[in-house]
Amino acid sequence: MRRLACFGVLASLGVAAACGGTSSDVDESSGSTPEEDGDPPPDTTDDPSAADSEMTDVSVAARAAPTEAPEVAGQAISEFGFDLFDQVRSDDGESNVIVSPASVSIALAMVEPGTNDLAQEQMRTLLRIDDPETFHASMNALEVDLESRTPAGFGGEGDPGEITIDIANAAFLQMGYPFEDDYLDTVGTNYGPVLREVDFASDPDAVGREINDFVADATNDQITDLIADGTIEPETVLALVNALYLNASWLQTFDQDATTDAPFTLLDGSRVDVPLMNGTGTSSAAGDGWVGATKAYVGGLSAQFILPDEGRFDEIASDFGSVVAEYDVNRTDGAEFSMPRFETRTSAQLGPALQSMGLAAPFQPGGLLGIADDPQLIIDQVVHEAFVAVDEDGTEAAAATVVLMVATSAPVAPPVPVVLDRPFLFRIVDDVSGATLFVGQITDPSGSA
Repeated sequence: MRRLACFGVLASLGVAAACGGTSSDVDESSGSTPEEDGDPPPDTTDDPSAADSEMTDVSVAARAAPTEAPEVAGQAISEFGFDLFDQVRSDDGESNVIVSPASVSIALAMVEPGTNDLAQEQMRTLLRIDDPETFHASMNALEVDLESRTPAGFGGEGDPGEITIDIANAAFLQMGYPFEDDYLDTVGTNYGPVLREVDFASDPDAVGREINDFVADATNDQITDLIADGTIEPETVLALVNALYLNASWLQTFDQDATTDAPFTLLDGSRVDVPLMNGTGTSSAAGDGWVGATKAYVGGLSAQFILPDEGRFDEIASDFGSVVAEYDVNRTDGAEFSMPRFETRTSAQLGPALQSMGLAAPFQPGGLLGIADDPQLIIDQVVHEAFVAVDEDGTEAAAATVVLMVATSAPVAPPVPVVLDRPFLFRIVDDVSGATLFVGQITDPSGSA
């Protein structure tokens, strides 16, 4: 079986001050220094693209042991994620779209302790934070719980398959910038990032390459060029990075010999031939204007698929969260389930979407005083990329987000056969916490959309 994986990555929060920052230095993007690994530093003498700046690790409060249930964070991530998906897909509703609510939520959650006044109010509303202490402790518990998953306790008889989830957080800090100790300690306690002092001012692209190295290492080289040269400005003073790696196989794989080429009807009525995998789902349901199916992974994860009726795709897609809730209430046994193999990638600037969702104040001066005593700190842009590939063995996916801050119970229904032979919606969800790791729509599995 080929290696299967889901990845969620957030290189988040490049923060810059209008008055400019002071300098410092960067290094390796892995979770440990070469000295910690027992290997000598790499020789970059002949590599003109390699960062030549130094790096200094910074100590903050140690990560706390989980004290809350992960479901608080899981529910918040999913509610935020459905809104984010609807906002992103509204820009181009006829193309394949995928976003990672878990990744975006983790990155923004690391910003929240540094917000104040209206920016804090808007951030907490966006992320569904009722009690900040409970929320951050629950996010901590969710990360720890996901990383502890094994097939045991979730798998069936025979081959248990594989499930690996790794989450890595890091913060790249401009040396000499007046960060608030309380902010860094709060992030350290709940998200356990590796903190490194770097020099954005002298060579921001070198720092960008260091962040790319960190992300590539954390995602098994699935995301290697998250930050393009020129993305980070010399005024940047902070980059918060989160990487989420998932390697999961189906609990019951599709028989490759049963995969056949079949027509898939696009939104405009035309058709393309795609390899259609045939098997059974874990559960199914039907509602007003849709049918749906779930297929389980090992390790307590699953993928949910919703197939809108012809002519009702936009209507159902714009209300995906409510449809999923209805599905969960009415689900019954699994039945025949067919779906195409597909591979798709989405790149998007999320800044406008987040502002449209009500997160406007952090994009204006004065809302991030909890990070540093600098009223000029603002979020400048939020860059997101997500990738998903599904085949007979399981799912491979990756997501990355960069946030740059600059100053300036019903009656049991019969099983529902589901054949995804026209545009459909899906999400990858943690069954334990309810967290939506990925959510998307496939309008053309052949890859032309």
